[in-house]
Amino acid sequence: MPEQRISAHDAALVSKAIDRLAPRWTTWTLQTVAQHGQMRFTKITAALPWLSTQNTQQILRRMHATGLLDRPGHGVYEVSPWGRNADSVHRTLASWHRTHAGGGDPAVAEAERTEDALRRLRGEGAVEVLHALSEHGPLPHGELRQASGLATGTFHYRLQQLQEDQLLTRTGPSFRAAYGLTPAAQALGPIYAELAAFESMAPSAAVQRNPAELAAARTTRANAAVQRTPSAFPGLFSHAPAPQPPVPAHVTALSHPSRTR
Repeated sequence: MPEQRISAHDAALVSKAIDRLAPRWTTWTLQTVAQHGQMRFTKITAALPWLSTQNTQQILRRMHATGLLDRPGHGVYEVSPWGRNADSVHRTLASWHRTHAGGGDPAVAEAERTEDALRRLRGEGAVEVLHALSEHGPLPHGELRQASGLATGTFHYRLQQLQEDQLLTRTGPSFRAAYGLTPAAQALGPIYAELAAFESMAPSAAVQRNPAELAAARTTRANAAVQRTPSAFPGLFSHAPAPQPPVPAHVTALSHPSRTR
């Protein structure tokens, strides 16, 4: 099967999916609730002991507001039917991270790999810059800024971050050298396919999209799934299901401060 290009997928859908899934601890929370079917708030806080009660409450409220979680009863949460589709996205992200970013350290939880991969893609302008380079190939500074449509300050900040995350590189030592995608960034195609398909089936989007478009989105997901090897993913957690111990130092070392720009 030919390699999937980032630019082959709807950048707006990809950005919306990242906005829903990328906030810190979303993956851990979603997978924790999914493991138990339904969970009361007190059980969720016990399963995620490294989070304060206030932080857990804020995370759950946000995930409920964005449609990832349902509340079948007072103080009870479960993964929404649509939120269950995130499992396929998570596995693709973890696989990419294992190959291109995190190595094969078995001590690192799959959920942490997923969150670190999403961290590299979130932030204003990240999708736009990567999409432009996938569409046009290497571009010099000015042309890349124009193609991405970003303001100067945001553009410079995002270039720096994408280079630090090893998704962007220069084609030569000169300051005039063009920017291009690294091999890790070029391998993001399956992730973009999963993210676009996931967002296209969101409850709010389904009302606006006709059946043919939804069928095409499902086909995209199926094609992406063919490239995965399910046996390579024993589970998104390397820790015991419940209760999970505090996040060890080697896991939190992968984390970076949140990016607000």
